[in-house]
Amino acid sequence: MYLMSFKQAQYAQTFVDYMKTKGIAMHIELDIEGNSQLFIDSEDEQTIALVKTELISYLKNPFDPQYSNASWQVGSHFKEKQSIRLNLGLPKIISAGKLTTSITLICILVFVLSTIMGPYQILDYIGYPTVGHFYEIWRYFTPALIHFSVIHIVSNLMWWWYLGGMIEKNRGTFKLLELLLFAGILSNYATGIISGPSFGGLSGVVYALMGYVWLYGEKVKSSPMRFDRTMMFFALIWLVAGYLGWLGSIANTAHLIGLIIGLLLAAKDIWFIKK
Repeated sequence: MYLMSFKQAQYAQTFVDYMKTKGIAMHIELDIEGNSQLFIDSEDEQTIALVKTELISYLKNPFDPQYSNASWQVGSHFKEKQSIRLNLGLPKIISAGKLTTSITLICILVFVLSTIMGPYQILDYIGYPTVGHFYEIWRYFTPALIHFSVIHIVSNLMWWWYLGGMIEKNRGTFKLLELLLFAGILSNYATGIISGPSFGGLSGVVYALMGYVWLYGEKVKSSPMRFDRTMMFFALIWLVAGYLGWLGSIANTAHLIGLIIGLLLAAKDIWFIKK
């Protein structure tokens, strides 16, 4: 469970060491800005309550000798700087959650099959439903798994891995699944109505993830999730450029609907948090 972030790594490590002397396991992970995020390695409510109480006391007087003595006691007084320095250059690119990893592998498998079968024959099996296939309900989602070129799949999966992994890690697998299904199905449905059934790609979902992480990170300051405002600005420029026809044939409708869904789901979660 995520607790809070420290800009200075030594403060985070000192508190982790102090809680270790009380038999409570915690760990530190770096976010994209190099801040030290504290996580409690327990879901027990009493343990979480105790850690939060101890944290309040620690923040009031972090220089109390009992905290520095704890670091000496567990033997990590000089180790954390070295470990943090090493971790800065080694992002945990293989630490994505099960859903993030599963969708990535499925997209790669579908791309390999479509390369073998022919780029558009895969649509006969998992493409958007046409006459005679409307009862095959999986087809309303599965076009999100289809990609037609190396650039297409690489760009989508890079964003999926980065943003989807961030959401799954900090908000849980079910939250990422909610975004995936809502954005995938609704952006496919809108695209099917406007552009016809011959389409594919995860970009509608990617735009939903962008919108969700950006708005949630802006409004929930305690959240470690962040999507830089500049990157969000460029995503919007890309969306506008697509509608102006400057980017050729791309899934403009999927991008727009996905973005709206991501923003709405973020607004819903923010409302529940602040209610």
